[in-house]
Amino acid sequence: MKAFLAAVVMLQALITGDCILCEKCLATSTTQCSGIFKQCSPDVTHCVKGLENNTLGDTVVVTAFKDCMNPSQQAACGREFHFQNSGFSLQISRTCCDSDFCNKGEVEVPAVDETPNGYMCDECLTDQSSESCTPTGHVHCTGVQNTCSTFYGSAIIPGGTMQPYSMKGCTTPDYCEIYYLVATLVDSYELRCVPAQKQ
Repeated sequence: MKAFLAAVVMLQALITGDCILCEKCLATSTTQCSGIFKQCSPDVTHCVKGLENNTLGDTVVVTAFKDCMNPSQQAACGREFHFQNSGFSLQISRTCCDSDFCNKGEVEVPAVDETPNGYMCDECLTDQSSESCTPTGHVHCTGVQNTCSTFYGSAIIPGGTMQPYSMKGCTTPDYCEIYYLVATLVDSYELRCVPAQKQ
């Protein structure tokens, strides 16, 4: 049956033009997913696959995804984005490629560099307000994190419901400029970044 569907998709591509074909899937609570192959829109030149990892306290929610790469998000290709403080972390990694069916197969699970790097940021976390929270201490940045980020607004973490969040912590460079979420939904939010302080 899969071979038949793949043949139909390939035939459709030949008939309708030279658009790239990518696998499309989204699965929560797993590091892998598989789905259908779809013909992307003519402006799409890349397929993407990756992981979004939300950790809130002891709750870890991992989402695997594959899709056509939105051209406006192409700057995120091959980049890893990581926000963290003592109560929450968000990690997103994406791998992009530019040929038919190239995002099939396993999603790579990147290692997290937890080595302290000498930078620190103010930290706070609350799910009781969508206003900017008051710092409750400092968090030591790790890996390539050299930026402090503030988020406040409403969000739905996969498996949860829309609620207010406010947080400060360490993040990777360009986090605010290339803030493209996959499974987490945000609404009416503010996101700010400033250089981290050397300890």
